[in-house]
Amino acid sequence: MEMSKIKLALGLVVGASMAMPMVASAAADQEAALKDKNNWVHPRGQHNNQGYSQLNQINKGNVKNLKAAWSFATGVNRGHEGSPIVLGNVLYVHTAFPNNVYALDLNDNQKIIWSYFPKQDPSVQAVLCCD
Repeated sequence: MEMSKIKLALGLVVGASMAMPMVASAAADQEAALKDKNNWVHPRGQHNNQGYSQLNQINKGNVKNLKAAWSFATGVNRGHEGSPIVLGNVLYVHTAFPNNVYALDLNDNQKIIWSYFPKQDPSVQAVLCCD
């Protein structure tokens, strides 16, 4: 019985050590995405919730000329309280209840790459915040 415990422990150690490079690689990819100023990978942009972007195409001199370039209708006519996230050329946006999620291709006329429509219990709407 003692030998099988040792084998199990060795198997766990070997398995964990084999998984470590994958974990390190995923962490490195995430760190690179965070450092790319073209990404907006957190609501409000960064871990510290600043909402600041280093992009400089819009400035005090040209902000008055801004116009909507495109819009996307989610079909949900409730308050949209969450921030979109951009990673690479994909914009991720979620709706208010029923909490649908969309991934839009920013290089292909905002084509829907995928969408998710969760099954929600309508009775919870009355206790949800802010709508």
